[in-house]
Amino acid sequence: MEPPGKQPPQEPPGEESPPEDSGLQTAPSTHILYVGHLNPQFSVPVLTCLLRDALERLELPVAREHIEVVRRPRKACALVQVAAHEATLASLPWRLQTALEEHQIPEELAARGKELVLAEGPGPWSRQAEIMGQERLFQGAFLGNETRSVEFKRGGGEYLSLAFKHHLRRYVCAFLNSEGGSLFVGVEDSGLVQGVRCSHHDEDRVRLLVDSILQGFQPQVFPDAYTLSFIPVVSTSASSTPLKVIRLSVHAPRAQAEPQLYETDQGEVFLRRDGSIQGPLSGHAIQEWCRQKWAAELSKLEQRLKVLTAEKERLRQQLQQPAPVSCTCCVL
Repeated sequence: MEPPGKQPPQEPPGEESPPEDSGLQTAPSTHILYVGHLNPQFSVPVLTCLLRDALERLELPVAREHIEVVRRPRKACALVQVAAHEATLASLPWRLQTALEEHQIPEELAARGKELVLAEGPGPWSRQAEIMGQERLFQGAFLGNETRSVEFKRGGGEYLSLAFKHHLRRYVCAFLNSEGGSLFVGVEDSGLVQGVRCSHHDEDRVRLLVDSILQGFQPQVFPDAYTLSFIPVVSTSASSTPLKVIRLSVHAPRAQAEPQLYETDQGEVFLRRDGSIQGPLSGHAIQEWCRQKWAAELSKLEQRLKVLTAEKERLRQQLQQPAPVSCTCCVL
């Protein structure tokens, strides 16, 4: 009989004891977990060990190599690959709360004033981890919508061998002739991450292709004008070739004494519109672009001239005002 006032322990939500004659259970499936609000004062190895011990307390044994900790001076989080049943994942909040109340998980594991966050990806948490570390993306994560400075390409099949070089010319040229932008290969038009199969050999080929094509641009495109990176994609499906998102970011060109258009190594000119590419441009279109650029520059100069003229008039009026005359009688 239970003592008065004491409640019997409750079963965790979402997890029921199966009957004895339920037969064989299904094998656990692979999932990706996001763990947030980790203590950034600990090093990555220490956080990895503490997190592994904490997950074992939650009946989620995991190998150290399946824990990816992203640490920054003021933030830290982790991506963890686990094998578990759906019922076990559904009961994670209850298990975590119970373990914390029973001091089975050290309080120092969480950042000061924060509570541990444990959620299954992909989802909103995966976007936060990607922003923090820029080192991992979840397959199926949402990166937003295409804009004037962002372009997505699915990149499946023989894309890297056939179509990538053509898109490289078009979009880099268009971004250079606007305010810069980024081309993402391995992302659906809808913004969902899929990734492309990209080995280390493929990375070398892409780097050589980008450098060789951009060296033929006119005016010359220097290496500091663009950044090429390969972001690993975390997927639950096994694959011999890793999945990655290729990101080519073009920085806005420096202000020039006069407007200029970049052209590709094939002598073509492209412009970036809202979510689309215009080009290759005809001679008339190029002249119109130059006219609009000159008109914009002239408008800026006229506005600046108005400000300087107004400032000059204000100073002139101050100089024309008579100086105050001191009264000698007051001095005496």
